Amino acid sequence: MKCILSFRVAKHLLAQGFRLVDIEQSYKFPGNIVFIFEDCDALQAELAKFERKER
Repeated sequence: MKCILSFRVAKHLLAQGFRLVDIEQSYKFPGNIVFIFEDCDALQAELAKFERKER
């Protein structure tokens, strides 16, 4: 499982076809929502690509 706090990143991952497992309230950051995705190598690669684009 991979937790994503950013709505923008979660929306991007959904558009790329990654599977959303659940949406929960954040315990670490009260008042925020956590998007939980099924973790896989492709998801990690997409997150790495996404981070490089942001810089």
